[in-house]
Amino acid sequence: MKELARHVMVDFVQMKQFVEDPLILSSGEGIRVTDVDGKRYIDGLSGTFCANLGHGNRVLAEAGARQLERLAMACPTLATNDRALELTQLLLEITPPQYTTVKLLSGGSEVTEAAIKMARQYHKQAGTPTKYKVLSHYRAYHGATGHALAAGGWPGWRAPYEPLPGGFIHLHTPDPYRPPFPGTPETVGETYARLVEEVIQLEGPETIAAFITEPILMSAGVVVPPRDYLPRIRALCDRYDIILIYDEIITGFGRAGALFAAELWDTWPDIFCLGKGMSGGYAPLSANVLTDRVAQAFWGEPEAMVQFHAGHTYGGNPVACAIGIAAIRQLLDQGIIDNARARGAQAQERLRAMQRWFPVIGDVRGEGLLVGVEFVQEPQTRQRFDATVNFGIRVREAARRRGLLLRASHWMVALAPPLTTSAAEMDEILDIFEQALAETLESLGQDIALPVARRG
Repeated sequence: MKELARHVMVDFVQMKQFVEDPLILSSGEGIRVTDVDGKRYIDGLSGTFCANLGHGNRVLAEAGARQLERLAMACPTLATNDRALELTQLLLEITPPQYTTVKLLSGGSEVTEAAIKMARQYHKQAGTPTKYKVLSHYRAYHGATGHALAAGGWPGWRAPYEPLPGGFIHLHTPDPYRPPFPGTPETVGETYARLVEEVIQLEGPETIAAFITEPILMSAGVVVPPRDYLPRIRALCDRYDIILIYDEIITGFGRAGALFAAELWDTWPDIFCLGKGMSGGYAPLSANVLTDRVAQAFWGEPEAMVQFHAGHTYGGNPVACAIGIAAIRQLLDQGIIDNARARGAQAQERLRAMQRWFPVIGDVRGEGLLVGVEFVQEPQTRQRFDATVNFGIRVREAARRRGLLLRASHWMVALAPPLTTSAAEMDEILDIFEQALAETLESLGQDIALPVARRG
């Protein structure tokens, strides 16, 4: 089996290195997965922020199996299906009343791509055709397809495919821990927003179609914006007739300790991009949810040709929709969001306590069960380790050897286990993380103050 690993491409991974010790998973149960050698791991990143309801979830598996026997494909260019309509109704029931229309698709990149296209087409059909530019943040990630990638803000992901589609403008990451100007977490939100408005004015408000952002910027390092930033962005979008798009592919469906992260700011977009946890990771499923104002621009007579001119083969697939309905109902009916909020608080409290023993932990942040830990070489200056040290990757690999899978970059790690994680399981996760961090520091020859009794 391992010999076959050299013949596949794993996302964002250099395969020459991967095949030296390939991780090949074969089964899962609860918050744990098992590889082909029988070694078990805690899935500390929920697949890829998808398996919110855990592995081996019989309710979701049976929902898919029943639908497979009933109807597996439903002619997406000619028809919808009853499961898609049921899911649409459910999505409109759990979002505020201004949302009236749903476009079902099958992946995160599909819905961010669609949202950008919708915003541009909206303005062409709403009497403001000069609006085409899209604002987004540096360090953001919105998917791997053309327009979604152009909206992303990491050069390493963009550079191999440039030149990308035009009309994309990038803004400062609204990071309260690392603002590029003087300020405090209480004041930097206003400054970040003022910079956004200056960009709008310099680019020309008549040219700006949309602003796309994650409410919590995962790939930027689980950056939680200042509390007044998103409300200020909403006000700017209203003032300049800009479509506000939330990429809640990760943060939606309980991950952030609320059904949607938008609730945390009580600030809502014109277009929601939803996915990942929408099906609990049991089927490819995503959705754009549109306000009535936006949706009306796509409603007209056939000869007007104002329909949305894009789609995908598996959009609104009945099997995926059946699983999505079961996943959302389970999430709502079993107190799982409350548990996510409690386990996230538990994780942050203990991680902040760890800073006493590990000054290398510069910042702990996040919402719900989306928790980021940023590492620093010098706490006072917040200086990061040199990228060649690969500090976060070292922690990730030390954790893997101990049976915990994490998301990491060279300067941070993210904890995002299934929302069903128990208090005892969270303690186990944090125990392994602490041991992995101690091992990493010791391997670099750094003294640590961790008591011997707490080393594993």
